[in-house]
Amino acid sequence: MVKCALYYIENHKIEVVNTFLGKEKILLNGVTVSEKSFNVGISHTFSIGKNQYRISQRDKSYSKRGNMFEIRKNGMPLSLVNLRPQTSTQLLILVIVMGLGFGFTFGLLFYNLFWPVMGI
Repeated sequence: MVKCALYYIENHKIEVVNTFLGKEKILLNGVTVSEKSFNVGISHTFSIGKNQYRISQRDKSYSKRGNMFEIRKNGMPLSLVNLRPQTSTQLLILVIVMGLGFGFTFGLLFYNLFWPVMGI
């Protein structure tokens, strides 16, 4: 499962996760409270005590700021910070390029150590 978001509401841990089977789950303190097939515009509803909460995806313009979900408490929007930082594709590309560069350099080094060029 891939964690998309992590929020804390009234000392309760709320996680939004995507499964490998194409489902989106809402976990309340580690227990699944809502599970739906992943589609654009789906919303999940659950309750904590007497309060009703709804989590839905926002449009793409908010995802760059790391806040992809809108949370409403009894119909009123909440301003919560996503505590799960979004992964950076630039960092992934950097790691791949550095790995290829080091691998090529070490490959040349080992090739020259174990199979030296013999001059005639």
